[in-house]
Amino acid sequence: MLNTNAPPFTPVSIRVKDATLNEHAQPFEPVYRDQRSLFLTFSNGFPLTERQIFDFFNRSYAPGIVERVIVPRPRGGRGPSLHGRVVFKNTVIPALVMRNCEKVCFSVDGRPLYCRPFVCKKSTTAVTTSTTLSDGGNHSGGDE
Repeated sequence: MLNTNAPPFTPVSIRVKDATLNEHAQPFEPVYRDQRSLFLTFSNGFPLTERQIFDFFNRSYAPGIVERVIVPRPRGGRGPSLHGRVVFKNTVIPALVMRNCEKVCFSVDGRPLYCRPFVCKKSTTAVTTSTTLSDGGNHSGGDE
C-alpha cells in the first residue's frame, strides 16, 4: 500500500569525484579468518561439541566474540572428533586467550580443551604452476 500523501521520490546523485578522503587514514588491510582463529584439540574420548565451545568462549570472555566454531567429523565417520577451530570476530581475542603462551588448556564441562594459534597448512611456495605453459611454469632462474 503506497502513501498517496508522500512527496514524490527524487533520486540523489552522489559524485565520487567530489568526495574527499582522509589523507591521514591508515591504509586498508584485510583481516583474514586465520588471523582471528585458534586451533583446538580434545583429549581422546572427551570430545566437545561446537555449541559447548561457542558457549564457553562467549561466557568466559564476552558475549558475541565468537564468529563461528568448526569441529569436523572424522574421516570415515567413526570415532569422536579430536580437533576443531574457533574463529573470533576480532583479531585481538586469540592473543587475549593465549596469554603469551604457545598452548593453553581450559576445562569445558569437565573436559580438557587445548588451544594454540591457528596456522594454515596451505602455504604458498616459490615454485608456481602455470596452466598456460607446457612446462608447468617452473622457472627457477627468473626471466630467461
